[in-house]
Amino acid sequence: MAKQWHQLERLDHKSLKKLQQEREKAVLTQKADADRKRVAIIGGVVVGVIVCLAIFLVILRNRAAERAFKEERELLLVTNVSDVNGKVVGKSLGDWESIDKGLKFREEYTFKTEKEGFIVVELQRKNMLKLLPESEMLVKPPELDPKENRVVKEFAELNRGEVTVSIALDGRELLEVEAGGVVALGASGLYKVLYNNTKRTGEVVVKNGLVEVFSRRSPQKRVKVSGFYKVTFQDGQIANPTQASVIQYDWR
Repeated sequence: MAKQWHQLERLDHKSLKKLQQEREKAVLTQKADADRKRVAIIGGVVVGVIVCLAIFLVILRNRAAERAFKEERELLLVTNVSDVNGKVVGKSLGDWESIDKGLKFREEYTFKTEKEGFIVVELQRKNMLKLLPESEMLVKPPELDPKENRVVKEFAELNRGEVTVSIALDGRELLEVEAGGVVALGASGLYKVLYNNTKRTGEVVVKNGLVEVFSRRSPQKRVKVSGFYKVTFQDGQIANPTQASVIQYDWR
């Protein structure tokens, strides 16, 4: 009988020990699960912070790029008066005022020269417009590509008188000079546009290079005029090119 009690005590002791081990194991398992959850939460928070920081940096970079794009675009609209001699006046929206060398403008600007006065306007792509004495010209802002910061067209309109046009390497086939409904598009070189607003007559004289001349009403029909040739026009009608005595004109 005593032996049986002893065996039962040994069994109870083993059961208790096993139960204790199972409880300790369960506690360790719960602790490990809690540690894993805590690590997962901390990891999730860290990842979230990193993602938010990355998004914030991307937003800042995009805003900086957008701001730089707009600033560069604004600079492309600037036109510069590089030289003035004699009496020259100009206006944008207000009254006529005296023009000085170094004037920069972004809007439409009309210039008028008096006797013995002239003005040189430098456009964005280094094309040059020299308005000679007793002349009047409107310079318009350039047309920009809608997606890229680059000039696709430059515009000037000769209301009366004479303008000498110099086409730069970077400004080929960009500048349109209009007079009396006729447009001279400079492909290269040096040329003149003359216009008598009273008689509605004019001419395009090319010293060197190539100029395309067309009517604003029929832009698809173009006349190519090369060096030492000219075309005359009246009321928007363009004559055939003829040889020109370019030494008779002032190219200074």
